[in-house]
Amino acid sequence: MITAAALTLLSGCAGWGIGSSSSGGGVNLTYALWDPHEQIGYQHSIDEFEKLHPDIHVTIENIPYASFAQKVTAEFITGGAPDLFWVNTPFLGTFIKDGMLTNIAPLIKANHIDMAQYYPQLVALHSRGSAIYGLPKDWDTIALFYNKAYFAKLHLTVPANLTWNTNGTGSFVTFLKEATTDTSGHNALSPQFNPHKVKTYGLGVYDDPQSGWGNYVAEVGGSIIPHPYASTASLTTAQANEGMAFLTKDLTGDHVIAPGSLTGPNDNGSNMPQMFAQGQVATYETGDWNTLMIKQSVAFPVGVAMLPIGPNGRISVFNGLIDGLNSHTPHPKQAWELEQWLGSRQSEAILGSGGYIWPAIKSLDPLFLHYWQKQGIDMSAFLAEAHGKVVNFPVSPGMTDALTNIDNDLAPAFFGTEPTSRALKTAQADADYVLRTS
Repeated sequence: MITAAALTLLSGCAGWGIGSSSSGGGVNLTYALWDPHEQIGYQHSIDEFEKLHPDIHVTIENIPYASFAQKVTAEFITGGAPDLFWVNTPFLGTFIKDGMLTNIAPLIKANHIDMAQYYPQLVALHSRGSAIYGLPKDWDTIALFYNKAYFAKLHLTVPANLTWNTNGTGSFVTFLKEATTDTSGHNALSPQFNPHKVKTYGLGVYDDPQSGWGNYVAEVGGSIIPHPYASTASLTTAQANEGMAFLTKDLTGDHVIAPGSLTGPNDNGSNMPQMFAQGQVATYETGDWNTLMIKQSVAFPVGVAMLPIGPNGRISVFNGLIDGLNSHTPHPKQAWELEQWLGSRQSEAILGSGGYIWPAIKSLDPLFLHYWQKQGIDMSAFLAEAHGKVVNFPVSPGMTDALTNIDNDLAPAFFGTEPTSRALKTAQADADYVLRTS
C-alpha cells in the first residue's frame, strides 16, 4: 500500500513546475537531521532560505541517529514524517523499497539543475536506474588522524605513501611498529619490546565497514556486496579474507593496533576518541565527521595522513548524505524548493565555509579546507582521497541490519577468538538472510 501510494504521487511530480521564487501561501515544513553541530550550520542556511521564501517556515527536528531511521519510517506509515529528512546510505535501499522517497529526476530536468557540479560518485550512489532520490549535499572519506606531539617526541615523521601487503609486510607495518611503544619506551621493532605492557598503540582501528576494515578489503579488491542492490554479500571471497586478516591476524599479531577488548563493546570503537585523546593510540582511523570532536577533546596538535596503499592502490570508502523528499509530504512544491536550496551553491557554501561539511559541489571544497586550516588542522588528506580511488558505501534494502549482523559476527575475529575465515563465513550467511528477505 505504501509503495502504491508513493507511485501515485511520483507519477505527477514532473508537473510540479517549481521555480526559484516563493510558492504562494504560508507553509510550515519540517526538516529532520541527527547532528547537533551541523544543525547550527543548517539553521544559518535555512535562515537565508526563509528570507528568500517568506511564505515558507522551516522547523528543524533533531532525531538521534540510533533511532532516526526507525522514527522516520514509523512517522511515514502514520502520515506524519518530516517533509525533508537526511538519508544515510544504510537507510537508502530500504527507504526506496518502502516508497518513502520521491524520485526527483523529473524535477531536476524541469529545473535544469546541473548534476555535473556534484561528485559523480555521489550522484551514482543515490541513483537507481534513471531515478535519483536526492541532491548530494556532502561527502566523506576515511583517513588517519595522528598525534603530532607524540611523533615529534619519537623523532618520527609520518610518511605520505605508506604501503601494506597481504603477507603482513610493507612500510605501513614498519611504521606502526615504530609508533607502538611499551611502558619502558621500547617500540615494537625492539627485541626488548613487551607486548603485554603497551602504552601507545600505533593504530586505533575497529570493527567497522566504513571507518575500519572496509577500506582494507577494498584495497585488495574485495567488497561487502558485489554490486549495488545485491541480495547477497561477498564476504567469503579470498580478497575479503585477505583484507580482514591483515587487521585481525597480521597487525593484531604484531601488537600494533588497539585490541578489540579496549576499543569498546564488541569492538565498536566507542572508546577510540578517548583512547586517542589520552595517548593510548598514536593514530586514529576515522571519518572527517569526527574532526570537531577530536579538536575539542585533545590537548595536542593533530595531523591527518592518507590511508596506506594496499595491493590495489589507496582506496577509501566514500559516502555522503542527501535530503530525502518525503513522497507523502502535503507540501511537495515547497519541500522541493527547500531541497533545491540545500543542494545549491549558496547553501553548501554556508555549510562548507563554517567547517560543517565537505560540500558535494566539488568547486566549494576549498571553503571547508580553509576553515579547518585556520583551526590548525590540515584536512587535505581527505580531499586527496576523494579525488583518487574510492568505493561507494554499499546500498541495498536491509543494509542497516545486514551491517549490524556483519559487525557482530566479525567481532570474534578482532578479539582473536575465532579465525577470520570462519567469522566471514558466518557474516556472509547472516547478511545474505537479511538482504534476501528485506
